Amino acid sequence: MQQILILGVGRSTYYLLKYLHDVLIPAGIRVKAIDLQQALIDNRQQEFPAIHFMQSEINPQSIATCIRDTDLVVSMLPPAFHLMVAELCIQQNKHFFTASYVSPEIKALHEEAKKRDLLFLMECGLDPGIDHMSALSLIDTLKSGGAAITSFESFTGGLVHPSYTNPPWNYKVSWNPRNVVLAGQGNPAQYLKDGTIQSVPYNKLFMQPSSWKLSGEQIYEGYPNRDSLNYRSLYALEQAGTFVRGTLRYPGYCFGWNCLIQLGLTDDTNMLPEDPARTGRSFLKNMLSVDDAVLEKELPGRCANNADALKYIQALGLFNETPIYTGAGTAAQILQTIIEQKWKMLPADKDRIVMIHRIKYNADGKKHVIQSSLVVDGEDAERTAMAKTVGLPLAIAIDLFLHNRISLRGVVIPVTKELYGPILQKLTAFGVVFNERNE
Repeated sequence: MQQILILGVGRSTYYLLKYLHDVLIPAGIRVKAIDLQQALIDNRQQEFPAIHFMQSEINPQSIATCIRDTDLVVSMLPPAFHLMVAELCIQQNKHFFTASYVSPEIKALHEEAKKRDLLFLMECGLDPGIDHMSALSLIDTLKSGGAAITSFESFTGGLVHPSYTNPPWNYKVSWNPRNVVLAGQGNPAQYLKDGTIQSVPYNKLFMQPSSWKLSGEQIYEGYPNRDSLNYRSLYALEQAGTFVRGTLRYPGYCFGWNCLIQLGLTDDTNMLPEDPARTGRSFLKNMLSVDDAVLEKELPGRCANNADALKYIQALGLFNETPIYTGAGTAAQILQTIIEQKWKMLPADKDRIVMIHRIKYNADGKKHVIQSSLVVDGEDAERTAMAKTVGLPLAIAIDLFLHNRISLRGVVIPVTKELYGPILQKLTAFGVVFNERNE
């Protein structure tokens, strides 16, 4: 009997677990799942009784023991753990699936995995994942009709449903809050615009967002992802003069987040000491190195002299004397604890996923623009659109693989028709459907 092991059963796993529970277990597949948090395990066990849940430490020794009797390991752990898991899968000859980006270290395992006849499928969630698959499906269709693609833009956002927004930020956390706080950090964002490589450092990333609008829908703003250029060759778009992948937010978010960057509140390098008396106001005051009496007066000057900065900071409670995280940590870690509370999804809240591809191309001697878009709404704070669009592509890929419908081996992402064709087709049954229109 084939057996799957799921590592981590947190925010993004509801629909992954549900698919495995409702579709694969009745087909004779065994499913085990582990997590560090016992309360989370207890909750999941009630929801999915046919899955065997266990509490486990997340370290090499524990994971090595857990995967011993498994055929396929699915890591839904934070990205920092993926290399450890992948190396253990190599050692024990286990297939490895995850929704996360391929790191250079895991990419280096390609030949070894291939030699062992193992599939290491990565970037098979939403972004990355559905973005690749839907883009390649459209690109391949256009090319097969003789199109010469000159521009490719693709933006995705994990948002709160418009009915449940929280002005002025209009954002709530429906996925890993650590990723929200660290978005854009690291190397400059690089993309191609009109034949010229653009390189945008983190401190300027949110300053000039692009504007996006769906037909009959509201406006969104977007900022570029860290490195779009890596995907030009994977998408076979080396001839396109513009190539950019990015992230969508509601208008105003980028201004507010840029303020946090300029104030140093997203810094994840310098440790701040433990402070039992730390409040939102004392944290902000210390980061700005200003006296309490002039805090509100000084702040706009750090945010492009825009007085609107005050309402964004006020909404996070940073002018208040309410106690916040008191332990030692970086400013980013302290900010994360703040937004986890301020931007927490309430039980009845719904989230929304928006994805937009805009492609310019030449065909039949004319210039054309086509826009392909996806909007998926969640049901509540647990059955989220984020969990659906991250978990279902992975679950469907597992299903296809265990039924011998994937022949690829090594470190793979879903940019071939063998993968994107059946996954996109099966996603339509779950309401994950793209709409296309010519502009």
